[in-house]
Amino acid sequence: MAEIENKDLSEKILLEFEAYDRPHKVWSKEFYSSVIVIAFLVSIIFYFIEGFMPVLVIWALVFMLWAMAKTEPRLIKTELTSWGLKSQEKTYRFEEMASFWFETKWGTRLMRINLAVVPWHLVVVLDPNKEDDLKKHMLERVIFQEPAVTWVDRALKWVGEKMPLE
Repeated sequence: MAEIENKDLSEKILLEFEAYDRPHKVWSKEFYSSVIVIAFLVSIIFYFIEGFMPVLVIWALVFMLWAMAKTEPRLIKTELTSWGLKSQEKTYRFEEMASFWFETKWGTRLMRINLAVVPWHLVVVLDPNKEDDLKKHMLERVIFQEPAVTWVDRALKWVGEKMPLE
């Protein structure tokens, strides 16, 4: 019992950085026209197969794509503490983290974390200058494990290369 009392259980900031809250890419007009044409054709097909509801879902997704592209991401402060990762006023404790890995999307470095609780997956945009320090601190408490590449991943990559929307 005396051992526990002497232990310092206060939260300490190990690393902090500022980065955007999500990855962002500015799409061209050709991309939007391709998306609208594809959505229109798929909407016609789904309308005759299932009715009006799938058409609403398709156009809601098109609107979400447009809205996210037109909304600039915010700059937020992220902290790695002795308890876990703090981002946007929420602390994700190390005990909740199953594994993590790094990847690049649209020229932005990301750290992806699998969680054992809801929301199940966390994406953190990184400051490239802090990536090595962040990895060092995370490896002390969480498993570094890149996900396996499946046949679905390879198929989607192939389709994206053969039929670019831009």
